[in-house]
Amino acid sequence: MTLVRRHLALSAALALPAALLIVLVVNWLKSREQVVLLERVAVAHVSDIMREACVEDPQWFLAGPRIGRPSLEDRQMPDADVRLPRPRADRMPFEIFAYDDQFSPTSVAGPTRFPDTFKRALRSNPSLRTISGKYDSEEGTGLQSAIVTGWTPGPCAILLFRQQPAPLLALKRAGLFTGLFALCFAIASAATAPTAARVRRLSIQARSSAANDYSEIVTVSGHDEVGSLSALFNDTAADLRRKATDARDREEALHRYVENTTTDVGEPLVELERRLTGVLAASADRASQNEMVSAVKEAHRLGMQLQNQAAAIRLRAITDSSPREAVSLAAVIARLVRDRAPLAEVCGVTIDATKATEPATVQADPALIEQAIANVLDNAIIYNTRGGAVRVELHAYDHGKRFRLLVVDAGPGVSDDEFAGLTANKRFRGDESRSRRPGGRGLGLALAREVADRFGMQFDLRQPTTGGLEVEFATRT
Repeated sequence: MTLVRRHLALSAALALPAALLIVLVVNWLKSREQVVLLERVAVAHVSDIMREACVEDPQWFLAGPRIGRPSLEDRQMPDADVRLPRPRADRMPFEIFAYDDQFSPTSVAGPTRFPDTFKRALRSNPSLRTISGKYDSEEGTGLQSAIVTGWTPGPCAILLFRQQPAPLLALKRAGLFTGLFALCFAIASAATAPTAARVRRLSIQARSSAANDYSEIVTVSGHDEVGSLSALFNDTAADLRRKATDARDREEALHRYVENTTTDVGEPLVELERRLTGVLAASADRASQNEMVSAVKEAHRLGMQLQNQAAAIRLRAITDSSPREAVSLAAVIARLVRDRAPLAEVCGVTIDATKATEPATVQADPALIEQAIANVLDNAIIYNTRGGAVRVELHAYDHGKRFRLLVVDAGPGVSDDEFAGLTANKRFRGDESRSRRPGGRGLGLALAREVADRFGMQFDLRQPTTGGLEVEFATRT
């Protein structure tokens, strides 16, 4: 649930009981006011004039609906109670009915039964003069009040006053509740809106700070939980910045160390490889030649491992926003074939790159692309059979924007288990060489695969039916 929805739900949860409580209090106050008014009306009717009117004509003394009341002469005629119409059902705001001291009705339009609760209360407490309560009718719930007049004996010992239910009372109460709920909801929303706004501002600033490596501070202040959360975020962001700075410093130190080590050790290894190649060419002893070949391979492999470590560090520093260049794949292949010619000669392997001259480019880091292709080419040379060949093919499409680069060797290949291990290694971790035999293909192929993936290329390994291993770089479809 979003903060806005939670805020609205909280406001509604606060407004509902508040509005209900206010409606109940208002209804109670209005009902109490009406009861007091009705009792005052009842007390005001206890007078000598009203007593004379009631005693003179108790049947029609202010008897409820006084509309259509027949004259006294008509009511004194024989059979008047049969011929005269009953009172109409039209009701007045206040109705007054007379009862004798035995609670028997004397008004023709009054209720035939005196309210039982009033009757019990008056009988149990003779000193009680006025009692009020509610009654139910077809129009709703009204108020009634009984007063002991003291005009006894006679037909007007007790007067029952009734006030009719207000019209459309339920609708008015619903309107009152709706208005109060809207008012309470607005007040609750206004009361919680500043806190919600501060939380939203804190969230926005926190996301912005995270997107900028926590270099921005959160400016939401206060002496409450939101202010404490803001201060905690700033402290955490400062700690993260320190850790990030330390990590960058360590990464840069490691990068410089590997670069220096690659330079300091790599150049002597290249010189050692060159000299061993020269000694091998001058040696006539077959056993010595085999040892020299192994020494040249190991020297070259050690140099490539150093270069792969440097490339791995460089690869970790590459991001989507890092600058890229248009790399000519044909030029890279030509340079690598020229540099690997001495190694291929020592291993007794020929390199055929006659089909690798088509113009094809890729937007990437030149050093990483060259290292990835060098790893594949070195594997094809070193793990080939003596007298074997390495075929390098470059096919360009769409004016050089799409390509396929194949490196195929004629060596003994790898076993099914080794091939499964090479193809299952989908992501570069940097420790692949530890899980392979010394001098194995793991690190080189893993780095090549990661470089291809990072720069939008497809990397595939295949086992041709004729033997050897086939590696393909291609534009990702």
